[in-house]
Amino acid sequence: MTVCGIVAEYNPFHAGHAHHIVQTRRALGADTAIVCAMSGNFVQRGDLAVMEKYARAEAAVRCGADLVLETPLAACLSSAEGFARGAAALLDALGSVSHLSFGAEQADLALLQQAADLSLRQSEALRHGLAAGLPYAAAMQQAVSAADPAAGALLASPNNTLGIEYLRALAARGNRIQPLAIERKGGAHDSDTPADGLPSASYLRGLLADGDAAACRPLMPEASFAVLEREIQSGAAPVTRSAVDLAVLAHLRRLDAATLLPFCSGDEGLAHRLADAIRDNTSFSSICTAAQTRRYPLARVRRVLLRAWLGLPQSVPPEPQYIRVLAIGRQGRGLLRRMKDTCALPVIIKPVTERSLPENLQSALARDALADDLYTLAYPAPGLRVGGGHFRKTPFCLTDG
Repeated sequence: MTVCGIVAEYNPFHAGHAHHIVQTRRALGADTAIVCAMSGNFVQRGDLAVMEKYARAEAAVRCGADLVLETPLAACLSSAEGFARGAAALLDALGSVSHLSFGAEQADLALLQQAADLSLRQSEALRHGLAAGLPYAAAMQQAVSAADPAAGALLASPNNTLGIEYLRALAARGNRIQPLAIERKGGAHDSDTPADGLPSASYLRGLLADGDAAACRPLMPEASFAVLEREIQSGAAPVTRSAVDLAVLAHLRRLDAATLLPFCSGDEGLAHRLADAIRDNTSFSSICTAAQTRRYPLARVRRVLLRAWLGLPQSVPPEPQYIRVLAIGRQGRGLLRRMKDTCALPVIIKPVTERSLPENLQSALARDALADDLYTLAYPAPGLRVGGGHFRKTPFCLTDG
């Protein structure tokens, strides 16, 4: 059996995500098992997921995935490079994944690989761009373009950029997992309109923020929309960052530039800029607007602030120390049985078992639990904002019926 990994956020799971799974099986075989490394309650753009992680994982297995595992929190709140490193390490640790399938605006794997190889060789040019104040993505594009304009042009598209980071991460791990590029269809990244019935996730989040969940229905698989509708009716969705503005601000106001520094990768300029913005502004969004510059893009600023709120310094590596199962699909039980013999890390199915894991894992496990407790403060229904849910929730398991 071929086992293929997909790195995703499913925020929320829409028709484009279903298309990706279908095309992956078309390329590798209908019986291919799909293992998803999915972001938890916090996502890479520096935000709270619109729906909690177990519900999003349930939607994924109801729509074709076989096993959904949680990408480490430190990877989810990292740059594209750290995000790719953490997800690739997670899939590699399973010992049974042979392929990694990712979407790209230009699914020319040879050209994507050329860009990845060039980026590894252009480290000096990359450092020069970063020193000149360019954001990481822009510095990478400039460095690659200097050697090969066609390869560099790929980096103008965000999914291409992330795909190249996956290739770099796989190479760093010895290329034990083979890449598979699937042409991305539908609305562009952050597009405000769907294309061919396939939306961007940000378009759906915009509809949800406007209270128009019904408009999401034709753009999502029915099973995924049913999960979303259930979560909305229960008061657990949609989750918005603005709901925790005061909670975040109350914590950030306690921090000065020195205490912000560990969350800023040691960048004193960013730490001082954030400290000033936190003092002078009254919401998360206005802090971000005041602090962002060309050197400090908005997504990076958001990630740093969320890391400060969650107590997650940049020194925490993005690679996993354990594997957390969020949902189990039709072939998922077989995959879990296989993992007993092949997985290099402890596998957590029931969170209650975390306390019996080795002492060296407990600080990371405690950070996960705190992050989940803080996330609940953003639930629309006040009665759901209780702590301790981290230890009460267990993976959704799809039955044949």
